[in-house]
Amino acid sequence: MQQLQAQIQAVMDASGAEMGVAILHIESGDEINLGADESYPMASVLKIPVLCEAFHQIHAGNFTLDDRLELTYPEKNIGSGILTYLQDGLQPTLRDLLTVMIIISDNTATDMVIRRVGVAKIDRFMQELGVGNIHMAMDIRGIFDDMLGPEAADPARLFMDLDKPRRAPPTNSDGRAYSRGADNNVATPRDMTRLCAMIYQGKVIDRTACDGMLHILLQQQLNQRLPRFLPYGVPFAHKTGTLAGLRNDAGVLYASATDHIAVTVFSRWDAKAVGNDKVAEWARTDAIDSAFGYIGKLLYDHYAG
Repeated sequence: MQQLQAQIQAVMDASGAEMGVAILHIESGDEINLGADESYPMASVLKIPVLCEAFHQIHAGNFTLDDRLELTYPEKNIGSGILTYLQDGLQPTLRDLLTVMIIISDNTATDMVIRRVGVAKIDRFMQELGVGNIHMAMDIRGIFDDMLGPEAADPARLFMDLDKPRRAPPTNSDGRAYSRGADNNVATPRDMTRLCAMIYQGKVIDRTACDGMLHILLQQQLNQRLPRFLPYGVPFAHKTGTLAGLRNDAGVLYASATDHIAVTVFSRWDAKAVGNDKVAEWARTDAIDSAFGYIGKLLYDHYAG
């Protein structure tokens, strides 16, 4: 493990980003924690706690996966996903919403779920599970309102003057959406890794609920970070998160039939330094994503090789 830890530390040092890493080999209990107790904004990794609370309330009888929720304009969001572009009145099932929330990080689906289960209840459930350094404080729209202002965060702007050039609105990187405190949606790598391990082990609600969550997480379509350099077909139940200057990934790597690794990598970097140069920006983000990929491959090679 010492050699593996040194290799991961070298990748972190070379990335040029601030990184926190927490790794737990579920079968043996072996751990690697590097900056794992620093809080980071979760960005869309928050959708893992949302998934947990949704299944918690399903177990309590508040919903079923087959319940249909109506898509309305107030719940539409900018950013990732497709529901924003579909007609109001669409009635996807809760299962549909949880699936697109995770596998394509649909922000509108996320707020449709959050506003029914409740931000405070998501936060409380994390405390009840013993991962008290995971905090939920606002929905996705709240994040974008804080970062960009309500006018720029209004999805109506996505449909205006489609044939005209646009400029990205300025990002408030000093606001609540970038806070490391409990006033924001934050987590430590250590507690996020513990939560992922608990899902794999069937310790969040029950085995049936955890299997339902894993089934969704294993369908992930956004695989350019931790799974980036893995051989084709290696299962990885995970969720990414992205905001300007933030790149995250967390989940469970199925390295072999007897080796399952819960892993979280959170990162912060100076997006403003390359904000006016698209070539430099893509080179920078690609290098950070590759650092995630090298960590994933080191884990796979160590346990499966």
